[in-house]
Amino acid sequence: ASGLTQMVRWIEFKAPVANLVALDGQVRALGAEFMHERREQDLCLDFPDGTLVLREPEGASADLLTYRRESLGELQSAEVEVAEVGAPREVGAMLRGRFGVRTEVEKTRRTFQWRRTQIQLDQVFGLGMFVELQTLVAGDDDEAAKSELREALTTLGIDVHTSEIRSYADMLLEQKTP
Repeated sequence: ASGLTQMVRWIEFKAPVANLVALDGQVRALGAEFMHERREQDLCLDFPDGTLVLREPEGASADLLTYRRESLGELQSAEVEVAEVGAPREVGAMLRGRFGVRTEVEKTRRTFQWRRTQIQLDQVFGLGMFVELQTLVAGDDDEAAKSELREALTTLGIDVHTSEIRSYADMLLEQKTP
C-alpha cells in the first residue's frame, strides 16, 4: 500500500432497480453533481474481521477497503477504512495467498454527489441493476445523515422497503450455492 489510510463512516442504502436510465434522470433532476462513470473490479477476500476488498477502478488508483457494517433496519451504518494501493496486482496476489478469495465482483458504476450523499448507479455483472446511497456521517451525527439519506430516497421515489442489505459479494455467492 502506498497512500494514506482514511477512516469514514456513512449511513447507506442499496436496492435493486428496474431502469438505470430513468433513475439517472431523476438523480440529475435532484441536482446531484455527476462525478464519474467507470468499471470497477472488486476482489473480495476471506477476512476474519468484517470485509476486505481490493477495488481496482478503471482509470483511477486502486484502494484496499475494510468494512464493518451494522444493520439499522432498511439502512446500514458502515465504518470504512480506505488505503490507496500503488501496486494492485502485487498486493492482490499477496492477499489472495494470505486470505483466499471469497468472490470477485465486476460492475459499471456511475457516481453522483448530492450534499453529503453519494449516489451510485450500478450495473453488476451477474446480478443486475442497483442504486446505492451513502451519506457521510459528520462527527457523531447519525440522525442528520439518516435524515438526508431518507430525503434523497423520498425525492427519488425509492421505497425504503426495497432495501437489499446483502453485499454484492454475498448475493453472488448465494447464487452459486444450490
